[in-house]
Amino acid sequence: MKNLKLLILITLLSVTATSVNAEIINKVYAVVGDKIITQYELETLNPKRLQLIYEKYYGEERTEKLEKYYLSALDLLINNYVIEQAAAREGVRVSSKEISGAIDDIMQKNNVDEEKLRDLLAASNQTLEQYKWQIKIDILKARLMSTVFRPKIIITEDDIKEYVKNNSEALELSDMYELRIMTVDTDAELKEAMADFEKNGSFRDTAMKFSKSKNADGGGYLGWIELAFLDAEIRDVISGIKKGIAKPIKGDSGYRVFYVEGFKNKGDIDKDKKDKIVTAMQEKQSVEIFKNWLIEKKKEILIQKKYAN
Repeated sequence: MKNLKLLILITLLSVTATSVNAEIINKVYAVVGDKIITQYELETLNPKRLQLIYEKYYGEERTEKLEKYYLSALDLLINNYVIEQAAAREGVRVSSKEISGAIDDIMQKNNVDEEKLRDLLAASNQTLEQYKWQIKIDILKARLMSTVFRPKIIITEDDIKEYVKNNSEALELSDMYELRIMTVDTDAELKEAMADFEKNGSFRDTAMKFSKSKNADGGGYLGWIELAFLDAEIRDVISGIKKGIAKPIKGDSGYRVFYVEGFKNKGDIDKDKKDKIVTAMQEKQSVEIFKNWLIEKKKEILIQKKYAN
């Protein structure tokens, strides 16, 4: 009987010691809504990073590096759990199966297996666990953007015009001119050609009769050309002309005369470009909306930090 009591006592002490040890290893660092962030979760986020800290640093420097790691990992997980729970309140969720499927697709497209993926992630100081979180948050953000934020964003025609005005270079937009050209050698030829044009009113017909250019048979037609693609001298004489003849340009070999047959303002964009602009504007505004949304959700969802390190 004494032996049995001793065995029970030893067993109880063993269980208690294991429980205490587990509590130490898994001490709670924070509570985010209904999620508990433990030391174990922080350490498994990037165990190789922790191992490197223990191997490379000592004393106060090690303590400093460990504190920095834990705080960084804690902030990341707090942020992720807030997004996850706040998205769920909006009816937006991502399953583990979807995350696994997304990673499988990435591996298949890049022709790598899980071991190779882990190696590639390690090269950028990232673990598969962190990558899974990244995939999850990216999917949640994309779904929130498309189903919650973008439908609330209204882009007006004035908004588009202002965007085009401020981003014409990035959009590679330019005023377009439909041009014809006539070239003549002498002052006398220029005078005769201009008199003909004034008489018949058709630059095409005049160019066909007097131009020395190779495209004279086509009435000197050059087609639609972006203003930015023309040299400064030509830009100077045609700028501001919507339709009509420009001032002759004198050169070493004679004169060039341009005729503006059509004009398209860079703000007059087609439907495809307009749709792309609207999407770009929505994405930009969505990012700002998401940022503010996350700040508000962090206020709504109870966050309790249990440890500073």
